[in-house]
Amino acid sequence: MSTSYSRRQIIRQGLGSLAGLSLFGLAGCSTAMSGTTQVNAISAQPKSGTLQMLFWGSATRDKLTKATLDLYHKANPGFTITSQYYGFTDYFTKLNALITSDQAPDLIQMDMRYVAQYVRKRQLLDLTELIYNQTIDLSDYDPQLLNSSKVNNTVYGIPLGGNYQGTFYDVTQIDKAGIGAPPADLTWDTYATYANELTQALGGKVYGSMDASGDITTFELWIRQRGKDVYDRDGKINFSQTDAGDWFNYWATMRKAGGCPPLSVQKGLDVTGAPDNSTIVQGKTVFITTLSNLFDAYQTASKHQLSMIMPPTGKTPGMYLKASMLLSIYSGTKYPLTSANYANFILNNADAIKALSIERGIPGSAEAQTLLTPLLSSTDQAIIAYMNTVQRSSNARTKDVLDPPAAGDVSTLLRNTSYAISGGTASVSEGAQMFYAQATKLTSP
Repeated sequence: MSTSYSRRQIIRQGLGSLAGLSLFGLAGCSTAMSGTTQVNAISAQPKSGTLQMLFWGSATRDKLTKATLDLYHKANPGFTITSQYYGFTDYFTKLNALITSDQAPDLIQMDMRYVAQYVRKRQLLDLTELIYNQTIDLSDYDPQLLNSSKVNNTVYGIPLGGNYQGTFYDVTQIDKAGIGAPPADLTWDTYATYANELTQALGGKVYGSMDASGDITTFELWIRQRGKDVYDRDGKINFSQTDAGDWFNYWATMRKAGGCPPLSVQKGLDVTGAPDNSTIVQGKTVFITTLSNLFDAYQTASKHQLSMIMPPTGKTPGMYLKASMLLSIYSGTKYPLTSANYANFILNNADAIKALSIERGIPGSAEAQTLLTPLLSSTDQAIIAYMNTVQRSSNARTKDVLDPPAAGDVSTLLRNTSYAISGGTASVSEGAQMFYAQATKLTSP
């Protein structure tokens, strides 16, 4: 999965390439510190102190993260790193509040849909020099994964792992339904048919599928399978009102047939990324679509056996290798060097690598992958097997366009529109028109 390259190749090929990910409106922007000013700030930091890390995730992620913080403190007793986590839905609201109140965390878990807006506000540290001088050693890191995380060809966060979109399903419920295993090659039509049959076979007490009409991960898959991307290179939406209408109509039809839940069941679920917030772990649905690196956490939380397959396919490949999350550094931190040292620690220290395992995605370091492989649980091995299956398939293509600063707002808009339609306050056509118009406005300069 990884390709080794030297630190000078990072500058020549990685940090100075991938023009396709340049972002409209960000040309000329940089972090609050740049050039000599940034280097001096890094070298002049305090020799001891307490840092804070903020991330989203589950109790499993919290436990694993704290293990690395303890390991780092033992190796660097002058520094203590505390941590706090939230569900994904609340995370960026909490982060923004901390930044506004001058209590910004030093280490920030960042998502590719949101990174551009923080870069635009100059709130994330440019990591170029720290990578070049190997404070953060990426000498055997996967360049494709690193390239996929850049803004204006600059690294503002190190991908903590890679993943693909994945469809999880409850094997126990499928066995109970007695209608046979899912079709080997799911299309959107066969997925709907199978989900409807599952609901009927389970007596209407468990629904075949989550209602994914408000899920941006699945919506992006749908749009890419139509040969498009959600956004164009100028940061504007790149889908039509017809695309949105077809999307909402698909789920409305399935909802009417009973294949996915009504709003009274679905609302508020499958939005935080935490297993206990999901319809599948709560026993309300058989299928959900999310990201492959979450499979272990979902299996741990579920009382039933789960499995994972590729999502329904379309006319063109839609899946792509995604940076599961980034580890960024706040541009105004008093501890830039320690923050970078911690990033390097979890990427390259054997004990830290083992502690984190692949809960945040398959590591980008070839050495880390080699180290972890013989230690992985059967669930983790299933994630790697799934990643390999996707890579060998014809269902994935590279994502060449970075999400614009408004991507987070578009994601929220999609969910709110889906609730309006499923709740009966808007028809499919009204919802599609509203979503398209407001998404266009959000992404217009």
